[in-house]
Amino acid sequence: MTLGVRIILILLTWIALLFLIRREDAPAISSFQTLSSSPAAARNEKPFCKEVFVNDSQDLAFVHVASVIERPDHRLVALWYGGSYEHARDNTVYLSELHDGSWQQPRAIMTADEIEHSLLRPIKCLGNPLLLSESDGSLRLLFVTIAMGKWSGSQLNTCLSRDNGHTWSPVHRLTLSPLCNFAELVRNRPVKTESGWCFPAYQEFLGKFPELLWLSGQDDLVRYEKSRIAGGCATLQPSLLPLDKNRALVLLRDFSKTKRIFLARTEDGGAQWSRPLPTTLPNPDSGISGLLLQDGRLLVSYNDETFGRSNLSLALSNDAGHSWKKIADLENDNDKSFSYPYLMQSSDGVIQLAYSWDGEKIKLLSFNQAWVTEKEAAASKP
Repeated sequence: MTLGVRIILILLTWIALLFLIRREDAPAISSFQTLSSSPAAARNEKPFCKEVFVNDSQDLAFVHVASVIERPDHRLVALWYGGSYEHARDNTVYLSELHDGSWQQPRAIMTADEIEHSLLRPIKCLGNPLLLSESDGSLRLLFVTIAMGKWSGSQLNTCLSRDNGHTWSPVHRLTLSPLCNFAELVRNRPVKTESGWCFPAYQEFLGKFPELLWLSGQDDLVRYEKSRIAGGCATLQPSLLPLDKNRALVLLRDFSKTKRIFLARTEDGGAQWSRPLPTTLPNPDSGISGLLLQDGRLLVSYNDETFGRSNLSLALSNDAGHSWKKIADLENDNDKSFSYPYLMQSSDGVIQLAYSWDGEKIKLLSFNQAWVTEKEAAASKP
């Protein structure tokens, strides 16, 4: 046996062992949890829409990938990262809490230096943070680090805080790919499952691959498994919308020449997915965010154009995503960029939409289902 053959056999054995080790401790894919509908409450409320810059006092050249969560005590928390530019070493994860109607001064909760000290390995920069609020009050942070290059050289990490994000457990790197563990990222809102959480994820290495990351456990080290939605080089950054415990759909960012938001469906809790097909909604290779409203309708925030990100809009579906209708333009300025929307609905029924406003601010729109209905009616008028 030649040396080259031996090396190949060793590499293949190493790859197989990585898969076996990861799957031995991995949780089984479990059913989705969805919010109960409340059509009566929706009929009685008056339309409203408010807007605010969450980080108005923050002076950074670049901010990106905003998200919003609700704590067990119903407080809202916003998260994003920012620094000098997208792949800058000084990028930092920031957190702000809503107190008495005002967003507090952003505070840094994770830096590149802290990650290096915890992992004992060098990193280039960080990005794409997401936050979970567990029922016991702890916070779980997921975020991306880049080892080399750009996003194709990224890896996914997690850590836990039991004191409202002031201190964190040692950073744990997730092993999601057997070959160098590169190009794994998260971006959109996670969904609760019967045994933990499901994160929309994606891989950007030798293609674009929308995925799901299944997490369980509330200890410092979580159990996890990855499943793939589709392959190829066409779609990425899924936004997951459960319709019930087994049925769900994903809306997908388009990397192809089609320039449309794509959609795929599952009937078995995410184990298998239909082939992604284009919708009627445009997509200029930009981030999107979808949401199942408490009244059963589907809402999506997206850039309503095939080139650039100067427009941010809302579209609505009343038939589980089979058809969509644009109902509102939220932003429209050819001299600015509005990107990476993030939709969630808090327990009081208010819909929260956070996004990057021209790369300089994190803007938050808060509106109710009655406002959505009002916009839908206005869009339907001839």
